[in-house]
Amino acid sequence: MYCLNCGWCCEKLCPLTDSEDKPCPYLVSQNDMKICSIYDHRPKQCRDHDFPTKFCPMGMDVLKVDRAEAARIVQRNDFILYYKKD
Repeated sequence: MYCLNCGWCCEKLCPLTDSEDKPCPYLVSQNDMKICSIYDHRPKQCRDHDFPTKFCPMGMDVLKVDRAEAARIVQRNDFILYYKKD
């Protein structure tokens, strides 16, 4: 599943906190995205989080986008996170 970096899961379903009122302590905002500051070393519960769809349905709902726009968001975010030089 492709994450849309909206932060909803990490804000509401974080396995590291005891309440949905407490977002993940490792969630940070960067380049208009919400990302994990410990992504390469995130807990197993976070690595295993998945939906049986190509694009995160929660992100699509939160961001109010269709599949085509979700694909564009994933491409943009991947470019920013992995290829763009500061």
